[in-house]
Amino acid sequence: MVIKNTTSSDIFINKSVQIDVDTTDQNDGVVLPYQILDLSKSLTNNEIANDQILKASVYSGDIIFVVDGIELDKNHSIEVYDYGPTQWAKIFNPVISKHNLYEGLASGFLYVKNCLIG
Repeated sequence: MVIKNTTSSDIFINKSVQIDVDTTDQNDGVVLPYQILDLSKSLTNNEIANDQILKASVYSGDIIFVVDGIELDKNHSIEVYDYGPTQWAKIFNPVISKHNLYEGLASGFLYVKNCLIG
């Protein structure tokens, strides 16, 4: 799950950034201004879902989600966050999201005009 800090100040998220996993540091958990960070490398989906600072930051628009290099706006970021852990893999895991796209096209659930996939 890739996020971006949209503010000009640091945001502290529970150990999402650690300088050294064996030693605590005052800078642990800091997401720097305008930094893009993959939370899934340091937090489980359950930890992401239950992190109140992250939730408040998403709802305020201070943190937005980045999907395949595209920065979502505040409202779309809130929608993605509200989908919860069962849907996050479909959005943030490129293998799963491609599989779902191909399945939707092949089954006729999706119709895309003038679309090139590959």
